[in-house]
Amino acid sequence: MLYDALREYLEALSIMNGYKMYNHECYSAFLKEILNKQTEAETFDKVRKIRNSLNYYGKKVDAQESKEVIKIIKTLLTEVKGWLK
Repeated sequence: MLYDALREYLEALSIMNGYKMYNHECYSAFLKEILNKQTEAETFDKVRKIRNSLNYYGKKVDAQESKEVIKIIKTLLTEVKGWLK
């Protein structure tokens, strides 16, 4: 659910910048190409791939990796919220 919240904030940010995204991959390109946020784009893409592996391919994630991913998403979410102000 944290990933979904992050994606919603990214959607708001993209709309504020005049863009409408139609898939999750586009947010990585938006961060990288439009906002010049290379590190954040790579981070988002990493968590997007983990989420897709879980949701679509049934990949199992151990507790430690889950904690790390949650921490990464929370950090990125805080950054994106700050950009909306």
